[in-house]
Amino acid sequence: MKKIARKGMQVAVGLCAISWGISEIDGPGKVDVNDVWTAPSSGIPSTSHSRTYVTAFDYPDGYDWRHNPEKGSVRCSLIVFSDSKPIMKVPVGDAYLVSDDPDMHRVIDGHLYTDFAADAETVIKKDGKPFISYEGREAIVAALVKNDSLYTLGQKRNGKGFSYRINGRVVLERESGYVFGRLTEIQDDVCFAFAEPVESSESKLERYYSFRKGSVSQVALREDVRKVWDVCFHQGKVSCLATLTGISEPVIISESRLDALSMPYGSTIVSGQFFSAGNILGIEMILESGSDFFSAMWLQNTLFQKFAAGLTVSSIWSGGDGFACVLNSDSPSVGGAIFRMGERYEVPLGFCCLGGAPVDVADGILTVGLSSITGKKPLLWKDGKTEELDVNGYICTVSSVPGK
Repeated sequence: MKKIARKGMQVAVGLCAISWGISEIDGPGKVDVNDVWTAPSSGIPSTSHSRTYVTAFDYPDGYDWRHNPEKGSVRCSLIVFSDSKPIMKVPVGDAYLVSDDPDMHRVIDGHLYTDFAADAETVIKKDGKPFISYEGREAIVAALVKNDSLYTLGQKRNGKGFSYRINGRVVLERESGYVFGRLTEIQDDVCFAFAEPVESSESKLERYYSFRKGSVSQVALREDVRKVWDVCFHQGKVSCLATLTGISEPVIISESRLDALSMPYGSTIVSGQFFSAGNILGIEMILESGSDFFSAMWLQNTLFQKFAAGLTVSSIWSGGDGFACVLNSDSPSVGGAIFRMGERYEVPLGFCCLGGAPVDVADGILTVGLSSITGKKPLLWKDGKTEELDVNGYICTVSSVPGK
């Protein structure tokens, strides 16, 4: 892998164009009854190399997609790219039951899944075609495919409750509470964690639960737990990120083990979440110190990296025993950064990460989807080199399928 920059060095960015605009990809290929365009031979390849998929919204030329004044009715397409070539174009809008919300689609094993909350039901499409629908309006917050079945966590749109489903069939449903937005595979099982409110005479409390092997178990916590920031499964055990009464540092609670996190002097936690890097449990937090806010990363209970004020983590990739993250700048005159296990690369000025998960690694190459804050065409950043994606819009997701 080519090392483009380390701390204190500038990034030399090579720019080349990928010219696959809306008008150009209406040619070779076919359009079905759902107005979905697919390229010839766009299936998942049985090759030895990994394949990287990118999704991007494309609006009409000249349309101000940043403010999106005609949201839901403007002509818009969701385009799926594979190794920088377009393979699918799905029409977007209320009439098509496909949303232009970047959190309402994902590519899993090379297939595009979209979710849409209609008047009284949730509609899930696969590759732009009707796949699953069920009663009730939900936002899909986590999904995975296992044995050709789609597993989903859906948060109720009214904010009260959630459901866990397999191919739309309810496995567990609650009328209150919320899920910690991840599904975790442990051997042949799919697990997750959730919280439910408990009303008391003094205050509103929460209880925390895990779902594993088809049953719900309450997470046992100490009496001095003041707030729980995140709950996850790691190496088969439930771990909690929490703050305790009388202790300023956040702690990791895993069964009977408790580890306090080393905190930068004078800082307090604002938000925090887990991520898993192989056997290592990572934590990303936003901290407050005086009037400044900044991001920091921990591996296990050790502070690994503190970032400068004004830079906040927008997306994280983790795998093996490492991670990479993208930091957005809160100032238009200051560029963001890409951080990969101690190496730092500068984001071109005027670009940032939009959408939910525009970062992934395939065959050792880190790919990041960068979108313009001024309305320019988005960029694909690949280990320091950039390619321009010829769409009037922004990149939402980057994901990979391993080679056969």
